[in-house]
Amino acid sequence: MSLLAIDVGAGTQDILYYQEDVPLEGSTKMVLPSSTVIVGNRINRARLAGKDVFLHGPTMGGGACTAAVRWHLAAGLKVYATPTAAATINDSLERVEALGVIIREDAPSSAEAIQTGDLDLPALRRAFQLFDLDLPRDLAVAVQDHGYSPQRSNRIVRFEHLRNAIRSGGTLKSFAFRQPPDAMTRMLAVHSYLAIEGFRPLIMDTGPAAVFGASLDPRCIEPSLIINFGNGHTVAALLDEGRITAIFEHHTSWLTPEKLRNLVDKLCSGRLKNSEVFDDGGHGAYIESIPERILSTLVTGPRREQFLKSGALRDAVAASPGGDMMITGCLGLVEAWNRKEDLWR
Repeated sequence: MSLLAIDVGAGTQDILYYQEDVPLEGSTKMVLPSSTVIVGNRINRARLAGKDVFLHGPTMGGGACTAAVRWHLAAGLKVYATPTAAATINDSLERVEALGVIIREDAPSSAEAIQTGDLDLPALRRAFQLFDLDLPRDLAVAVQDHGYSPQRSNRIVRFEHLRNAIRSGGTLKSFAFRQPPDAMTRMLAVHSYLAIEGFRPLIMDTGPAAVFGASLDPRCIEPSLIINFGNGHTVAALLDEGRITAIFEHHTSWLTPEKLRNLVDKLCSGRLKNSEVFDDGGHGAYIESIPERILSTLVTGPRREQFLKSGALRDAVAASPGGDMMITGCLGLVEAWNRKEDLWR
């Protein structure tokens, strides 16, 4: 089996070319800027050059590119966008237009065209070809999807998705999709792009991919507490007998060591309320059940060191499945693919 696993984050996209007959230590791996950073940089360069921009392509993650759009408009320059590209900024196209974005299908001759999308297959194909590698037909991709929510907070819609997955079993298969739910527009955009290009896609959310990937570290003994400190978001989950039974998600930049310790203590004791996280600007919390005790605590993600050094987490270890923390989410995707393979038989 050959599989390309891509974990798309707010700052980086982490890529693993997994082959069954190749040891992980010898596998092809890349850590590249995420597409939202790349698109944001292109918009910023156009702003510095005094050029209008035309955004076209699939809906993608916001973050850096959405911030760049706002800076572009604030500079008095024009931003044009197709409806699908505009949905990157907000699910409500009326709100996008209210910001000053002009929605249209064709590119004005004066504007610099910038392609949107969480994946750039032509770029990946060129990179692989430089080293005599071919892209495999099977791709597993993780993105963080807030869900379609033009009239409600996207934090609520996103957390409903996570809660429903836990209620449906909370296993790895509960979070992996051959066909994403209709409300998950970012996942659907990635899935559609890959399917049109002839690939067999599997789509996951980044948080669960990291949690299940970290559980592959041999030091993980369940019941366990696993925390992924991403550049944008932090996910903490209780894993018991291969199931996520409790979870909270917050913005990493809003967490202090003291706040983290308080949230973790309440999660592990079953006292954490959804409102406590949501009202603080986070996404939410959900507890299905809690184990009698936690046997191991593992942390992963690019922002893990600042919390490890703070001493906020007792006896925590830095997970590095396959000897490389940066492929944690990718290994969660590989594990999901192995369990979903029967869907294609």
